[in-house]
Amino acid sequence: MISLRQGTLALLLAAASATISQAQSLSGTPITCKGERVTRIDIDPNPPFRINGNSMWQRAGRFAAKQHMTTRESVIRRYLALQLGDRCTEVRRAESERILRAQPFIADATVLAYSDGNGGVTLSVATVDEVSLILGMGVTAAQPHFRALLLGEDNLLGSGIHAEAQWKKGKSFRDIYAGKLIDYQFLGRPYQLRVEGGRRELGSDWEMEASHPFLTDLQRISWRTTAGSTLSYYSFRRPDALPASLRLGRSYSDIGGVIRIGPPLGRLALVGGSISFEDEDPGTAPVIIGEGVLIPDTSQALENRYTKHQTARVNGLWGVRDIHFVRASGFNALEGTEDLRTGFQLATLVGKGVRLLRGKEADWFGSTTLYAGAANQRAYSAVEITGEGRRDQAGDWDGLLAHGRAALYMKPFNRQTVMTDLAWSGGWRQRIPFQLTFADRDGGLRGFRTSDVGGGRRLVGRVEDRYLVGRYKQVATVAVAGFVDAGKLWAGDSPFGVNTPVYASAGFSLLGALPPQSHRTFRADVAFPLRGERHGRAEVRLVVTDFTRIFRVEPRDVFNSRERSVPSSVFTWP
Repeated sequence: MISLRQGTLALLLAAASATISQAQSLSGTPITCKGERVTRIDIDPNPPFRINGNSMWQRAGRFAAKQHMTTRESVIRRYLALQLGDRCTEVRRAESERILRAQPFIADATVLAYSDGNGGVTLSVATVDEVSLILGMGVTAAQPHFRALLLGEDNLLGSGIHAEAQWKKGKSFRDIYAGKLIDYQFLGRPYQLRVEGGRRELGSDWEMEASHPFLTDLQRISWRTTAGSTLSYYSFRRPDALPASLRLGRSYSDIGGVIRIGPPLGRLALVGGSISFEDEDPGTAPVIIGEGVLIPDTSQALENRYTKHQTARVNGLWGVRDIHFVRASGFNALEGTEDLRTGFQLATLVGKGVRLLRGKEADWFGSTTLYAGAANQRAYSAVEITGEGRRDQAGDWDGLLAHGRAALYMKPFNRQTVMTDLAWSGGWRQRIPFQLTFADRDGGLRGFRTSDVGGGRRLVGRVEDRYLVGRYKQVATVAVAGFVDAGKLWAGDSPFGVNTPVYASAGFSLLGALPPQSHRTFRADVAFPLRGERHGRAEVRLVVTDFTRIFRVEPRDVFNSRERSVPSSVFTWP
């Protein structure tokens, strides 16, 4: 007979043996999943960086790093496509890794499988957080010196919540107050809740969206509901004159979703529907926004140009997708791991106006988005085009809007990346105020922030040659780049539109990523106008970009004219 003490010792020895076996397996080579049961999941969330040393700056950096709260294990676990007791497959292991990297508060993630020594597998999940502090200030030499403040957290208390508040000194009217809240795991699920709004100098806006975006082919359904309202003044730039502005009110709402048809991670379809409502109330009398006063504008181009619309639509949604991912680095991010989309995907919406509730128009509306891409470790090319339009009962088309981007990335050497980019935008017979300019931060030309020309169609090309300098004490990655931008505007039917010659600028950039694995790139661009309007000095832009999660960022002057109720997020394919 074994005594109690002997039995306890035997159990302790057995436990120690099992622990040693597990430790040996986890320190060994990761295995390929072949249907083994997941018996354990180890999650290791890490802060953006770890700082050692005793210099003053290192101690200050270490103190700042301690204020960061790493992402909670429960948040990470909910994104995994494998849970305890599931059969481990390479598809689900790789998708778990990719879904984690697609989250805006996570810089990098790995999900590896190890044998547990008993026919099952242990998953080892390691993540590195992005820097979560959001801080911005506006300071000028003129009185008052302090003009703006932005404060927030991109991963509040490690819970996957983005929260920010903003204040900006009004130039001529009221001060601006705005806020934004995004919960990336609403109700403890991979749902998203976004609420934002604010008081502007003239007008206000608010927007709410709850959704289950299509994050992976393994997902069966995706849905969205949204509502919002804006009241603002839309300003038209015009050569050698002050901008003319029109009051514009919009409100919208929709609810809908899609369901996957077909096996995951192959050619599949998404089919569904939605109901949407949209009201557009543009002003009829243009004004010039002066110093604390609105001055009637004497030009006739905007008077009674736009009319009020109220629509209610029943929409059909359809998409087809055949996408795979190539894991690479050094394309959009400086060093961070990227999942480059290859293959194609198409998303469409067709809606019929109905005279129910607020609906007063029986029109037809359609929108479509097409993406195609190819990639390997040395090159990445992709094109994405989106367009929409409306046909009224008389058979006439209006509200036609299109935007697209094509890009080619080449890596002739490990430290060098050459990017060629072409973006085009156009609008025809718009139902609300619309104008394309070189001044738009996303769609325009660097060096022409104060340009006073606009039109109805725009073509912009960019070439950038980037060289990776290296890491700074394992805290940040630094790169330098030279660039050339060129673009042209066509008048189209936009008010005050002009046909311009080719405008061009050139310059250099200093780029950084913090931490080194980050998907975000902090850029300081210095641009010099070469051809076109010149104002005698260089333009400096400080921006933060992230093209690893979305290929095409729609310019603000295009987005402002889009139908707000198009449910693009149900087709969100990161």
